[in-house]
Amino acid sequence: MTYYYQVEGLLRNNIGDVLQGMVAKDLLPEGAKVADREALADLAGRDSGLLVANGWYMHSFAKFPAPDNITPLYAAVHVANSALLSSEHVREHFKQHAPIGCRDTKTLRLLLGWGIPAYYSSCLTITSKPRGPINKNPDGEIILVDNVDHPVPDAVVAKLEKVLGKKMVRVSHDPPDTSGSIEAYAKVSEEHMNSLLARYCNASLILTTKIHCALPCLGMGANVKLIHPNPADPRLATVAEFIDIISYKDILDKGDAGLNDSPVNKEALAKRKAFLLELVADSVKEGANAVQVSGKMRYRLIRMKANLLSKLYRMSVVLSYRTGFAKEKIQRVYGAGF
Repeated sequence: MTYYYQVEGLLRNNIGDVLQGMVAKDLLPEGAKVADREALADLAGRDSGLLVANGWYMHSFAKFPAPDNITPLYAAVHVANSALLSSEHVREHFKQHAPIGCRDTKTLRLLLGWGIPAYYSSCLTITSKPRGPINKNPDGEIILVDNVDHPVPDAVVAKLEKVLGKKMVRVSHDPPDTSGSIEAYAKVSEEHMNSLLARYCNASLILTTKIHCALPCLGMGANVKLIHPNPADPRLATVAEFIDIISYKDILDKGDAGLNDSPVNKEALAKRKAFLLELVADSVKEGANAVQVSGKMRYRLIRMKANLLSKLYRMSVVLSYRTGFAKEKIQRVYGAGF
């Protein structure tokens, strides 16, 4: 069997998308091939195989979903644009390969609302392996990780440096080189991401706004804090399960608030990581989504719960729409004429 992992396609604006593919590649047998997430339909005619279909969905829907010769393992999925599910063909595809593992509760509710069996899986990037020893030296490098689309405001940077008593080194998650084929882009970006992960392991502290800096750092055991203008953002829930998220407001108003009081929930982290590692390993063994086909009790229970919740949630959304309760919100999420 051929194994595939995916990275972002032609719109290459976040190396965190490459990281999500890298961690899948690390869990697959040797020789796994990269696929363009934005052009999965182009895998038609390629070798049949299993695709670890985690990550961010998506810029363009024109070449989604993957063709029938590809069996997707949907886990750690984030649907950024609910319009992806406006097509009945796409919804039927997800149902065919359900239950779908979601990396955030917003995506989970969206899928369940369409009657698609789904469950919360957390994000595959927490399975990231350390790139060298973890630095425990308090005098080591302090790194601030953001990128050009969401830069940390200067006032917050200045306050952090005042509190920490040290200049931070700024690192961007913008890709270093966006040229070339998907294979060439993946190779260059994976090498760059590996060097960044090694640097994070060697830092005394990483402060970041990026989910896919915080999560791999947590997985590797590096000392990381997630800072954000809106800690209640639903996308951040997959990080908030493991550490407290520090708001810009608290940094500006209280200085060191949260910087020294954000312990890692190691038990929850270990549990989620173990599940994801087992899921991919079992799916490789089965040649399909283990949650869908395996006879293991834990997967059978997830299937039963996901199927039940999809029916109940769908009924509640339809009933709410028909009675006029939250009708505008339902139309905004599920489309006009729902």
